[in-house]
Amino acid sequence: MGYVAVKAGEELIERAEELFEKQRLEGETDPVSVDQLDEQLGRLSAQAMSEGGLYAPRLAALAVKQAQGDTVEASFLLRAYRSTLERWDETTVVDPAEMVTTRRVSPAYKDIPGGQILGPTKDYTQRLLDFDLDGEDGPEDPTQEWDIGGEEPPDTLDNVIDVLRDQGLVHEPDGPTEDDPADITRDPVTHPAGRDAVLQALARGETGAVTALGYSALRGYGQVHPTLAEVRVGRLPVKIEHPYTGVEATVTSVEVSESEAVVPVYAKRDDPQFAFGYGLTFGRNERKVIAMTILDASIQLDTEDEPAENPEFVLDTVDGLDSFGFIEHLKLPHYVTFQSILDRIRAIRENESVGAGTADESSRDADEQLAEASDD
Repeated sequence: MGYVAVKAGEELIERAEELFEKQRLEGETDPVSVDQLDEQLGRLSAQAMSEGGLYAPRLAALAVKQAQGDTVEASFLLRAYRSTLERWDETTVVDPAEMVTTRRVSPAYKDIPGGQILGPTKDYTQRLLDFDLDGEDGPEDPTQEWDIGGEEPPDTLDNVIDVLRDQGLVHEPDGPTEDDPADITRDPVTHPAGRDAVLQALARGETGAVTALGYSALRGYGQVHPTLAEVRVGRLPVKIEHPYTGVEATVTSVEVSESEAVVPVYAKRDDPQFAFGYGLTFGRNERKVIAMTILDASIQLDTEDEPAENPEFVLDTVDGLDSFGFIEHLKLPHYVTFQSILDRIRAIRENESVGAGTADESSRDADEQLAEASDD
């Protein structure tokens, strides 16, 4: 609190906070409820959950409301709250194939086992403003007149990557060297980082940063241009072992987005195969998980030739809270350091002026000596 040193500093800081709250409530409309944010702006709270590393949709909606829609600030609030929670147990490992899928598309194969499931999306329509939404009276279900009779959906969906694996076409990345995976929420990431830590850091990365670095590889600042095997959105079961019986039980489910990609970088010259990239994160955030697959595959190249291939650069850059803190700390008081810089610059300029004046005098003395020699 560098401004506390200013006269009435603490009181001014409290008033600034109150002004921020007043700004949130300004206007004649009713305050936005947490239920409205949770139900109608789920993509926003999903981004905050992903970057905050805490799956809690209602708390994420509350954080978004408190932060006035600033997702990085909301993720900061979620991480801070998460740090106060007691860890009761650890879940058992689940297979993503157990996901109850609401959306599943494969750009790699037209006819995939189980079929393409478009689900709720506007990927295939024009991005035009819908002015009818301004003044919308109430919820209407546009699907209520659908005829949904027909074939029963399949019980499970075969994974496209599994099909390629069965044919020996996918080079599997190296697995973790230890039995227990890294936990970057308890131990900071150190370099060189294992792939488990890399995927965790990317999953919590700021969506815009992950997308931008992934895009940099596609634009030529890297060697990875993948083909997406499939992109899924659905609910993944959360399972624990019963503390007394040891029987595995499903306690809840979480909405996740998952992406898998194959990359035409042939990892084995004697046996050409696809490299493999993976991404999974909380909530509906397909753009981020696709970018994750690019960065995961890029980092596995084990080079530092391009930014997206350098794990230390990527992981230190994509963390939203780290970048948020470094950027925003610049607006806090820097009175002492700035004054020191000013003093240094002024001293340098003064020394240069003195040096220039001495040089001018020496030049004049030399001219006078030459003139006297000519007269003689």
